Amino acid sequence: MMKKLKSIKWRNVILFLFVMVGLLVLAQSFVLPDMIGWNVDRVKHYEAGNDITIVYQNVYSDTVPYGTVANQEKCNKNEECDVVLTFSKGEDVSSQSESEIKAYLNQLVEEQLINPKEIVYNEPQYSNDVNQGYPISYDANPYEGIIEITFSQGPEIHVYDATMVAVGDILLHDTVYNDFRLEEDTFDFSPLLENVKPYIEPADFGFANQETNIGGVEVGLSSYPNFNSPYEIARDLINVGFNMFARANNHTLDKGESGVLAAEKNWEMFEGIITAGSTDSKEKRDQISVIEKNGIKLALLAYSYGFNGYRVPDDKSYLANEFDYEQAAIDIEKAKSVSDVIVVSMHWGVEYSNTPSEAQIEQAQWLADQGVHVIIGSHPHVLQPMDRLIGKDGNETVVAYSLGNFISGQVGLERLVGGIMKIDIKKTTIGDGVKIEIGQPQFMPTYNYAEASTKGYRLVPLIDSAQAEYFESIKALMETYSPNVDVVDYITYGELEK
Repeated sequence: MMKKLKSIKWRNVILFLFVMVGLLVLAQSFVLPDMIGWNVDRVKHYEAGNDITIVYQNVYSDTVPYGTVANQEKCNKNEECDVVLTFSKGEDVSSQSESEIKAYLNQLVEEQLINPKEIVYNEPQYSNDVNQGYPISYDANPYEGIIEITFSQGPEIHVYDATMVAVGDILLHDTVYNDFRLEEDTFDFSPLLENVKPYIEPADFGFANQETNIGGVEVGLSSYPNFNSPYEIARDLINVGFNMFARANNHTLDKGESGVLAAEKNWEMFEGIITAGSTDSKEKRDQISVIEKNGIKLALLAYSYGFNGYRVPDDKSYLANEFDYEQAAIDIEKAKSVSDVIVVSMHWGVEYSNTPSEAQIEQAQWLADQGVHVIIGSHPHVLQPMDRLIGKDGNETVVAYSLGNFISGQVGLERLVGGIMKIDIKKTTIGDGVKIEIGQPQFMPTYNYAEASTKGYRLVPLIDSAQAEYFESIKALMETYSPNVDVVDYITYGELEK
């Protein structure tokens, strides 16, 4: 017996065992079961019981049930795995509506292909690219046991609101500024404005046509026909709430280039305001004046029909903006790129005429066709009607053909009556889209008079003056073209009234 054992070549036995183990390993590596049609649980059970590395993929399938193996492939020699299994994610419902997706998932639950707990609905998100009620993402992973979905709320919507007031001409005759002269050459116009401040100060945007340059005493104060005014008028207008000023009118060049440059220097002292229509360089002229309040950017453009016979130097057109269709079109397109709302001041029309000229009506419609939102007219020195125009693209434009004199030393009832126009501006953003709505204007007539000839100037709501009976005539005038204006005793802000 011992001889037989000694005759066994143990080296051969050991070699045989190594060969058998190797064959078993090779068999496991290259002879894998056909797992197509297996469900996830069966695959996981097999994986746990065998020394095998599986790579998992997922694919949509209309024929293979959710959570079963749709395809099986061996790994390449250079890959550190044994087999690639592709599970079916079921039907591709990633582009269907919320109701359709939920109906499909309920069907999978009923067929016991998924557990309701495997469905995860993330918080809905805003999306500019995916319509409301459709999935932004749909991710089904059978092996992990999860279906994760994020539905779209549609584009994010924001609403911004602001109010704007506008008045007509600030035409500062010497009788007016002398009435508010203090010691030496200083002035205080706040007493003139105190009675109308409550109707201006609450507004977000406040516009005035500063018809006379504020060159100040350095240039030499003067009255009609070549005006130059104290800078304090601008200061006191700003203090009651005005922050937008037109400077293009027939008196812009009354003191020549030196008058414009002096006025520009004075305007630059004030913060938080914009002006348009006259400046001291081409660079400033080409830059659109924009002011922002409550998330609404408002651009101001200003033009005049001419300058009382004075000519703008060809190389210095920036000193005063003369209306030109081609240039205005360029300016408006620039304004569209930097603002939400475009306001255009137009110094136009026939002096002392209560009705707009054909040129005014033509130019107003042209501006509406360009997409301008608000047109504020001046120069006639008396009130003219308001209207709401429809532009060529269906946009609406509010036009006040003339707001008359707000402050002046002129005489005659029609020239003493001006007013404050108030409009509500609503900006709605839906995703990347912006919609602007201009509400129905309120118009409060005002009365600017001297208590004693050329002394004691006062500015009050018309209804509080001795000329209160003139109110109904103003109402009829303002509604000549459109009932879309509310002529009111007092301007109101929300629920607040005087």
